[in-house]
Amino acid sequence: MLASQHLPTHFSSPFERALHWTNSALVFWFFTFLITGPKTSYATSTLLALSLVTLPLTMRTVPTVWKQVSPWLIGLGAYCAYQIIYRLIDGGLDARIDPPARYLGAIPIVFYLSRYGFRIEAVWAGLAAGCIIGGVVGMQEVLIDGASRAQAGHHPIAYGSLLALMSMAGLYFATIAKTHMWRAVLGAGVIAGLIGVLLSGTRGLYPALIVCFTYIGYRQIKRFGIPFKSVALAVCASLAIMAAIASQVPAVQKRFEQTHSEYSRLSKGNLETSFGHRIQMWHAGLYIISQRPLFGLGPDVTRRLDFAREFMEKNRLNKSVLTRYDHLHNLYINETATFGFVGLAALVALLYGAFGRLTGEARHIMTIAVLIILVEGLTETVLNHHRFMMAFVMLATMLQAEQFRRASLANQTASDAAQAPR
Repeated sequence: MLASQHLPTHFSSPFERALHWTNSALVFWFFTFLITGPKTSYATSTLLALSLVTLPLTMRTVPTVWKQVSPWLIGLGAYCAYQIIYRLIDGGLDARIDPPARYLGAIPIVFYLSRYGFRIEAVWAGLAAGCIIGGVVGMQEVLIDGASRAQAGHHPIAYGSLLALMSMAGLYFATIAKTHMWRAVLGAGVIAGLIGVLLSGTRGLYPALIVCFTYIGYRQIKRFGIPFKSVALAVCASLAIMAAIASQVPAVQKRFEQTHSEYSRLSKGNLETSFGHRIQMWHAGLYIISQRPLFGLGPDVTRRLDFAREFMEKNRLNKSVLTRYDHLHNLYINETATFGFVGLAALVALLYGAFGRLTGEARHIMTIAVLIILVEGLTETVLNHHRFMMAFVMLATMLQAEQFRRASLANQTASDAAQAPR
């Protein structure tokens, strides 16, 4: 369970206690400034440094921790190792192995956090603060500065995706929080975050949000035995209220009008729209996959046009869509066209490993994160965005470490109780 509760800590020294609270502060810092902070998070850098410095002290716990977190470490390692080796052999993009190499830093961090832990409330507070800060920045851009889409210094899709992940995780945490204060704090973050998502104009996130709301509603049915009709009505009412509010925002109105116009033009065979470009990119991507199914064409996107030029000319497709965008606007097609079915298998290993041996609330949080990736991935390559990928990797790492530590503490408490004199 990830609900806030006062577990015994069993700190053997002030040093361990200091590390525990330092970790809590760093976890809070990571999520709070995930959107508005620098690209390289000081929080993750500090956690990595601490994990390396304390490595001699955590070595004795490695075999025990490995039994719990091995699926996650195998999945993360397979995904990153394949991308790194591929890039080195391929030689494109000057054999750039960052960011895949950076994500491997989560491996020592998971052992470190499993040993010294952190307060789960730090995650809650960080998600709420990050959503509020990111949402307010987006509101200022659109409602005050007159920007067409909120982005907070990022691409609007990356900005919206991060807020969607943080908002939905925060919403689920709010459903398991035991105090009204935490429900209010997390609720405020969710509202601000969802407003930011809407103002980002990321239409591919709308289905993902609906799926997440439905899943969270389903979990409430299972947890409290609430009648299905009541939860379905609440979910539908919430979505209707959000849609009604969003429809009054000029920036959102423009996106809806643009969507209607695009579908109207698309029905007449005009592919020179945002969605029409996606169709052309998917068509070209599937052609690349058919020609290079095993290992793909490589991460250098400049090769795609030369490789698919004859095919696109033959099918009267707009060749500029392969140079205008640096990805194919579909996670599955883009990953396979770039790294082949072997690369797609590595991606599956990453997502499957994130669940690992998680149980209870931790597993549900990870389900929400993966649902956002899978559903939004139908029209976006969300994992191409470094901050989103880092958020996913760190969230999975924290959940794995927290579950191990809580199980260890519970076992230690039971053992102490059994040995106590009666």
